[in-house]
Parts: sequence; structure tokens; C-alpha cells
Amino acid sequence: MTYGTASGTGESVGLRFWHRTFEGVRELFAEGHGEEGGADDPLPVKTYRGLPRQVLSEPVRALGDARWSFAAFRRAFPAGRPAPRRLDEPAVSALLGYAYGLGRLELGPYAVWPYHRLVASARCFYPVEVYLWTAAAADGLPTGCHHYDPAHHALTRLRAGGIPDAVRSAVGGWGDQCGPLALLFTAVCFRKTAFRYRDYAYRLCAQEAGLTVGNVLLVAGALGLHGRVHHRFDDGIVNRALGLDGDEETAFAVVQLSCAEPSAAAPVPAPAAAPAVLDSALPVIRPEHLRTDTADPDAWAGLREVDRAARLTCGDAWPPVDPVAFRLPADVPGADARVPLDGPQPGPGELELAAALRARDSGGRMFLPGGAALPAHRLAAMLRYAVEPVASDHTRGDCRPLVDCHVLVLGADGLDAGLYRLEPSPALVRLPGRDWRAVLAMLCDRTPAVNSAKADALVFLTVNRCQGERGFGARGYRILHQEAGIVAQRISVLAAVTGLSVRITNGYHEGLVRELTGVGDAAYVPVFCMVVGRRRATAQYEVPLTW
Repeated sequence: MTYGTASGTGESVGLRFWHRTFEGVRELFAEGHGEEGGADDPLPVKTYRGLPRQVLSEPVRALGDARWSFAAFRRAFPAGRPAPRRLDEPAVSALLGYAYGLGRLELGPYAVWPYHRLVASARCFYPVEVYLWTAAAADGLPTGCHHYDPAHHALTRLRAGGIPDAVRSAVGGWGDQCGPLALLFTAVCFRKTAFRYRDYAYRLCAQEAGLTVGNVLLVAGALGLHGRVHHRFDDGIVNRALGLDGDEETAFAVVQLSCAEPSAAAPVPAPAAAPAVLDSALPVIRPEHLRTDTADPDAWAGLREVDRAARLTCGDAWPPVDPVAFRLPADVPGADARVPLDGPQPGPGELELAAALRARDSGGRMFLPGGAALPAHRLAAMLRYAVEPVASDHTRGDCRPLVDCHVLVLGADGLDAGLYRLEPSPALVRLPGRDWRAVLAMLCDRTPAVNSAKADALVFLTVNRCQGERGFGARGYRILHQEAGIVAQRISVLAAVTGLSVRITNGYHEGLVRELTGVGDAAYVPVFCMVVGRRRATAQYEVPLTW
């Protein structure tokens, strides 16, 4: 396994990018922005030309319980879990439609960003593209590699045939014996966000890739499918397989979809693929797609540099990581109360995932939370499964996300206002004596479109950037943001079940948040701030896109 580094320097490209994006945001924005709605604004949906297309059938109206992807919930209710199923056309329609399809259409005089998908995206740019490679033909769905077009709920076939051995090896092998039903790839088209945010777009793109992967896992679980996330794969082979140039658009994560939970066997080491094998099994393709913008990609050269440094190649086995090394110490100095979150909960079928995804929103362009205080049991329902383990290539089995979570409770019945740390048990541990007024004032000042002072709670997700560098090299930047994105999507969807909106904001001062959480080690950095509250009625009218 090889990681790219900055030659001739004592600091890797990845760590330099951490410093730049967290300490030099003002300089990044000073580079200039592309104009939304003008010639620089790319199309929000990637559309291919001259390739076979298949319009998918109407997605089912109900998916199943929103909690089936969590192992703890499946253990608590073993009799009601969804049965494993084939990945036929109706299943693919539901999987893709609810994972990354259009959810709402915004109308009226304030409709600046009219098209809303089922995951959050900075300014609704949606840089993530989703590809699905099916292993075998199923009813109504041919075998092959397909791109998902959310605007038309359709598949465009890029390659025919099952998953080639070269792609299987490049992803790193399977944890089960029967192999996957399909591989789902999330790729990022940098131009969609970088035309405006320049180099800072790398952070936003990695976060959205994580949100999308998190949503795929939720939907797959409700459908009776098991998802395993691969963060480490041979970028060159995967990009070649999908027909991506690897510069403007590149693969970020792979989700292995199986019909049952695999054993905890170690992934198969990935042997190097010989060029001759690649040429015969994966001939180079460059499918044509519609382009409208003319922005110069040199404007985000720093982004492309760190992405190139993060590339991996096959060769050696990709070793597991120690998840404990990524997290804060288990003991919490000064903790004075522990609030368990594992009390009674609604049974299977009472929290419908499809309804939650349609209800999930970010509070509108001007988010003024309001209403009565949040009941403590609803806050518990939102957080209970936030850091549940994920099946991934980090370890041989499931692995708790490489993320720490703090919750600033502002208005919840039954809970004192103040800062809490989320434990995986699950429980909230109160951290007394923290002055959070400065953080609230900073958030209201830096993000005036969101009145954080009126929120029910603020959630901060923190990662260990130095351990990410040690474990993953320059790839650690995007992996840790994707891990945080998986957790953020869980919180957003389970909040929607309880009637809450969640606004993700990057407009905060890192130092003040670190001071609030009491994290003295500069290696730990907050990468997400989530504002939680009830959305008030406004002139913004968003129509649910129902079939």
C-alpha cells in the first residue's frame, strides 16, 4: 500500500491541508468565488449522452424501520428484522431513490436552491455522483455498471457484465464467502462545489460523501441488505472502471451490498493488477456527459494536490486500524452525571425510514428554531444510535465510527442545560463548569442565517487528525470527514423522526469549540457543527416529491 506525501517536506500534504482549511479559511474565501446562476455554475445533475438508459419504476412508499441498519436494534428485535432479499429492479429503485434521489422541490420568490435531495449539501450543489455495479442479472435489471441520474430516477449503463476480478481486487476483497450482490460507488465531481468554494470544497465534498454513504447504509438496512464500507481501494483501477478522469471527478468510497451479514473474517488482501489484465478486463472508457461551465480548474489547484496525494495503489494487504487510538480517552475528567439513553423505545415499524427521509431538512435558508422545549426522550432517540459500529475496512468486523461527539443541550425537558459527551454505551455524560455563551455568540455572529441561540441542542463531531495521518496517510483527511458524515446523517434522519430539523454548519471558530469541549490536544479537531431545533413556518414553500 502506498500513500502520497509531500516530497522534500517534513509535513505531509494531508496535514498541511488540515492546517490550511482550519486556520486559513478567510484566506481561502479571499481567493474569489464563482457566481451561482452564471456561466461558472455547473449543472446540478450529471447527464450522459448516447448511452443506454433505463427509467426505474416508482419507489415503494414505505421502506421499513429507520433503525434496521443498527446492530443493537437488530439484536433487541431479532424476530422483526427484514428478510434478506435479491437486488432486483424494485429494490434498486428504492435503494437509489431514497439514498440520493430528489426529495423536495422548493417554490416561491425565495426559491434560490429549488432541488433538494435526501442528504444535505452545501448550497445544494450536490457534488457526489452514485454508481452501482450489479454482480448478476435480476428481475428487470441487467448486469453491469450504471450511473444513477436522480433528476430522472434512471440508470445509465456504462459497462455490461458482472463485477470484474480487477475491481474486486482493487476494492480489497469481501468479508463474506458468497461475495456481494453489488458494489455502490460514491464519487465526487469537485467542479460542482469548487467553482465557488475553491480549495475549501475538498472538505465539503468529503463531508457530503460521508452523508451519502451514511444514507445508503440506512436505506440498505431497511431493505434487508447489509452494507460494508470500503474507504481504502486502488483509486486508479476504480476510476478507470467507472470511466472517471480521476482529476475532476474521482471515487471516494465503495459500499459492498450483500444479502446477509458477513462473518468477521479479514478482508482478502488486494493483489496488484497487471496492466495487461486491466486492458482486457477494463478497457478505458470516457463516456460523454453534458458540460455547461467554463471555470478554470487551476483555481482549485490545492484541492487537486491533496487529492492526488491521497491516492492508493494495490500491492500489500491494507492493515486494520486501532479505533481506540482515534478517540478521546474513556475517562471524562470533571463529569458529574450520566444519563443513559438505552431505555424503552418504539418497536419495529414505528419509525418509518421513508417518512423520515422525506421529512429531513436543514431548517430552511433562514433557520430560526422555535417552539416548546424538547422532551428528553426525543433527544435520546436522536442520539441513541449515532456512534453505533459500522461494517468497514477499518477492522475485521464492525467498527465504531472514528468520531467523538459532544452535545450542547440548550432546551430539553428533563436535562440540565450544558455540555454533554456522548458515550457508545449509549449515554450522555455531563461536563459541568463549561461556559458555552461565547460559542453561542460566535455561531450567531459567523452564521447569521441560523439563530443557534434558539436551538434545542448543538452537536459537535470531533476527529483526531494526527491519528488519521498515521493510520491512513494523506487519505486520512477525507476518511475522517466521511466518518463524521456517516454519524451526521444518522443524527439528521433520526431527528426528523421526532419532528426536528438539523442544520450542518462549518461557520465556527475551531479554537472556541475545542476550548468548550475541553480537548487540550490540538490533534483533536471539530469537523461538524449541527444545529438542532424545530423549524418555524416561513414563506419558503417546499413541496414533497411523492410518486
